[in-house]
Amino acid sequence: MITLNTQGIKEVLHKQITKFFEAEPVMLELTQDIQNNDAEAGQTLHFSNPHYWVKVMDCSFESYVRPVILCEVIYFLKKEYMDAEVEVNVDIDLSAPADERITISATISFNDQVELERTELNNLIDLALQLKDKEWFEELSSRYNAISA
Repeated sequence: MITLNTQGIKEVLHKQITKFFEAEPVMLELTQDIQNNDAEAGQTLHFSNPHYWVKVMDCSFESYVRPVILCEVIYFLKKEYMDAEVEVNVDIDLSAPADERITISATISFNDQVELERTELNNLIDLALQLKDKEWFEELSSRYNAISA
């Protein structure tokens, strides 16, 4: 699992936006636009993947500025980390100073559990025995026994 903070996300987005738009962004900046009219001072707002429509950044190019919404952040992170599950969280603390008000983070997880057939497990168990790797042998044996049960 990989965890990215605001800076890490900006670095990935800068790289992916440059590829996608074939133009390098001059600046990526978390937006100060609050899109919730019901928000009160002192309140903390939280947005995640289901809130794909939330504007989270402004992307400045040489001649124009375009908004970056949450679904684009998710898309670009998935382009960077192929075959991964991406969970993005945006927190807006309305009581914090303006430059510290918004934070964005992402958790990238990979499905690294491979489903093996009994014959494949048998072959790997034989290999573990040949290599005299007791720990791997025990792990494979427990997986084999779980399938057999």
